[in-house]
Amino acid sequence: MGDDYKEKGTALFEKYRPIEIDETLPLDVKSQKMDEWWKSHIDLLYEYGLKEEFIKSAVNRNLLTYRDGVKNFLNKMYELDIPVIIISAGIGNIISEFLIKEGDYYANIHVVSNTIEFENGIIKGLKGNTIHSLNKDIVHGDEEVLKILNDRKNILLFGDLVADTKMLPPDKEKDALKFGFLDDKIEKNLEFYKQVYDVVIKDEGSFDYVLNIIKI
Repeated sequence: MGDDYKEKGTALFEKYRPIEIDETLPLDVKSQKMDEWWKSHIDLLYEYGLKEEFIKSAVNRNLLTYRDGVKNFLNKMYELDIPVIIISAGIGNIISEFLIKEGDYYANIHVVSNTIEFENGIIKGLKGNTIHSLNKDIVHGDEEVLKILNDRKNILLFGDLVADTKMLPPDKEKDALKFGFLDDKIEKNLEFYKQVYDVVIKDEGSFDYVLNIIKI
């Protein structure tokens, strides 16, 4: 996408990422800043003409990797026919393309994210409402997600921000075991994570710990 795009995108990251991971800030303040970040970056995608081929190219460069143990987890969930819902503030096209590349885009996986629509291979628009890291409870209005959750007696929730616990509808909290992955500002944020997650996994911890706990 060019050096200008990279420079501007990096500047946005350096401005807003510290806000995103600062759990001492009020949620409404953080949410407003995340709105600013996502909208600003989407504007960059329009300005520099994101092409569909760029997504495939980026994924094929092997810049993305799973957290250790995730591939095994996805395989087990598929074998046991347990639904996996991926709710992401990223670009859904990239997530889907990555899962396809890894051979893990199984029928039990449902991706809820920011999906870019293309026209003649060039970005046309964003499908639906923008999902950022502080408004993932937007999925409470997704009929497909709610149907999946309502059909389950037990739920595993995974997040890497305190706000990720809001992905779970309030009436389903009693049915959930919540895992928090804390990789940034560990000492500063640990107590906040302990307040909302049942298990906190630190320092890029492996998903193998999850598999061991749930005995799969």
